[in-house]
Amino acid sequence: MLLKLAWLNIWRNKRRTIITATSVFFAVLLAIIFRSLTDGIYDNMIHNMVSYSSGYLQIHQKGYWDEQSIDNTFEEDQQLYKELLKNPKVTHLMPRLQTFALASYAEKTKGVLILGIDPVKEKAVNNLHEKIIDGQYIETINDNAVVLGEGLASQLKLKVNDTMVLLGQGYHASTAAAKFRVKGLVKLGAIELNNSVVYMPIKQSQFMHGAENRLTSVSVMLDKATNLEKLKQSIQESIDSDTYEVMSWKEMMPEMDQFIEADSTGHNIIIGILYFIISFGLFGTLLMMIFERKHELGILIAIGMKKHLLALVLLLESIMISLIGCFTGVIAGVLLIKWFTIHPVHFTGELKEVYEDYGIESIIYFSSHEKIFIVQTLIVLLLSILLAFYPGYKVMKLKPVEAITS
Repeated sequence: MLLKLAWLNIWRNKRRTIITATSVFFAVLLAIIFRSLTDGIYDNMIHNMVSYSSGYLQIHQKGYWDEQSIDNTFEEDQQLYKELLKNPKVTHLMPRLQTFALASYAEKTKGVLILGIDPVKEKAVNNLHEKIIDGQYIETINDNAVVLGEGLASQLKLKVNDTMVLLGQGYHASTAAAKFRVKGLVKLGAIELNNSVVYMPIKQSQFMHGAENRLTSVSVMLDKATNLEKLKQSIQESIDSDTYEVMSWKEMMPEMDQFIEADSTGHNIIIGILYFIISFGLFGTLLMMIFERKHELGILIAIGMKKHLLALVLLLESIMISLIGCFTGVIAGVLLIKWFTIHPVHFTGELKEVYEDYGIESIIYFSSHEKIFIVQTLIVLLLSILLAFYPGYKVMKLKPVEAITS
């Protein structure tokens, strides 16, 4: 009976209902957009870092992380790949041979990081081939050429089609030395990597280091980077734990994890301020509703309606209006974020140039995780319900005579 009465009441004054519901609608929409934007920035930052270097998870020989030497490699094992791919969350595996060497050209010499990669598998995960600014990307695992970070090429005065010399330590203390043609130059967002990396087909790297069919690591890419520790434990238990060790990107890049934690604290403060503004707006709308209905409420109390029942009806009205606003707001949020996901926002002009100078894609990414829509909607709904108790409180304090004559 009270539910029916509350439902009929909210449509007696459509203008007031629409204004209140619209306030909740924009509250939900703004909360979803802001959280989706911040999470999208972090997700994209993490994805770029892990796809170029560690993977969300990395599998290497036990003890390798403490002593990153080519002697701490393991033989490529197809059975290991099969075991890893049994996990439905694993999408791609990227075998890598990571070493350090001296690179020389003319009179210039510099220490470099050599990443032996499978170009085809890397291309399926990251957009390294799209970051080529001069020359071409390496196409196969047997391609006898390398791709350099643009900063490194600049320091060594190297250009596309020049030949560079690499000298380092090979497997079991042998000498690793070879000449390679520079096939392309790549511009990366991580400045340190941009100034030191040499991408080489993995077969060529193995041959150069005398480490035939050996790897330093297998980088594991996931469909979603959620419950990372639980997934890490699950994978560790599924493989030979005496031979292999599994580490997450957070363990391998603690500085980046700490930066995101610190930065997200600032964003949480901003969204807290947004919730305060939302609450203030909703509270103002409810005050307007009470003021407009003061005379009507006074008459209802005067003719015998119990104050607690009237307060309950007002609470139900507020909850219904909040539900309408939340429902329409989350639908609009889903559609808007979906549209931005398909049609991402591209920076233009000077801002685009600044981003590209740092090797970062000049695109705004939005996250579409279900958790964002659910949590933000529930928070706004909870705020609306809490604020909805205020009209009931005012009714309990209302004096019928004063209300009727006001």
